[in-house]
Amino acid sequence: MKLLTYRYKMFGPRAGVKLGEDVVDLTSLLDAGDTIRDVQDLLERYPDTVNTIQSALDKAGNPEKLPLEAVCLCAPILQPPIILDSSIFEVHSKGSSKESGIVTPAIWYKRPVFYYQNPGVIEGPEAQISRKPGSTTLDYEAEVALVVGKKGRNVPPEKMEEYIVGLTIFNDWSDREICGEEVGFLGMHKSKDFESGLGPWVVTFDEFRDKYRDGKLFLKVDARVNGETLTDSCTDDMYWTLPQLFKVVAEDTAILPGEVIGIGTVGHGCIHERAGEIPYLSDGDTVEIEVEGIGTLRQYVRAEN
Repeated sequence: MKLLTYRYKMFGPRAGVKLGEDVVDLTSLLDAGDTIRDVQDLLERYPDTVNTIQSALDKAGNPEKLPLEAVCLCAPILQPPIILDSSIFEVHSKGSSKESGIVTPAIWYKRPVFYYQNPGVIEGPEAQISRKPGSTTLDYEAEVALVVGKKGRNVPPEKMEEYIVGLTIFNDWSDREICGEEVGFLGMHKSKDFESGLGPWVVTFDEFRDKYRDGKLFLKVDARVNGETLTDSCTDDMYWTLPQLFKVVAEDTAILPGEVIGIGTVGHGCIHERAGEIPYLSDGDTVEIEVEGIGTLRQYVRAEN
C-alpha cells in the first residue's frame, strides 16, 4: 500500500492512497469529517492504518478516484515531528571520511549512530531546492527512510515491525564545505539544515517481505543527475541491522507517528565520496533517487536569476 499526501486544484494538502495510477482521497474513504492533512495525521488518527484503509476499500468497492497525473504530490509527511539520520553503511562512512581527512570514529563500530535534522524544511517530489547562499559544494545523499507508525518508548528490537509503518525515499541534501568544518566536532548541523527531500510516498512495510531478511533490506538504489547515473548501489551491505538501529533510536526516548528515520546514505550514494572525479551540483540540475519497491524522488536545484 502506498500512502501519500497531495494537492488537487484549490484543495489540499490531503492524505491519499495510491491505487494503480490513481489516487483515492482518504478523508472521503474513511468518512473522517475533518480533512486528513497528511500521512502523519492519518497515522495519528488511525493506529491500525493499513487494515483500516483496506477494510474501507473493500467496503467501498469502487471508490471515487483521481488520476495520479492530475494531482500535485507533496512530501508524504509535511513536517515530521522528528527526523533523525543514521549511518549504517560502512562504504559510505569510509568514503566520506577519506574525503574529509577524518577517521571514522570508534563509536561507529560500537553501536548505530545518528543525528537529528530540521523537520521544518521538508520538500517533496518535483520541488525546487535552494542551495545555501554562496555554496559551491551542494550534494545529494541517496537514502531509504523508515517511517514510524505509532508511539512507543524503549521498544525492543524484535518488535520493530509493529512500530514501523513503511519506507520512503530520503534525500539528505548537504553542503559539503560546511560538513567538512563540522564533522568530528559538533556533528552535522548547519551543513544540513536548509533542505531535506522526502517521498514520493510511504510504502507499507508488508510490501517488502521478500526484500527483508535477517534484519536487512535488499533494495536496489540508484541516483541520477541530469539523466546520468552517479549512484548504482544497494542496501544489502548494512553494517548494522534495522532492529539494531531501531533499538538505539527508541532507547530512553519517545518515538512518534510520522517520525522519519533515515538509515543512512548507501555506498557511493553521494558525490562527496568521489569529489575529485565528479563535480558538485550546479543550478538547474535535476536529481533523481530511485529505490526498488518505492519509486523515484525527483527534485531540482533551483536556477537562481
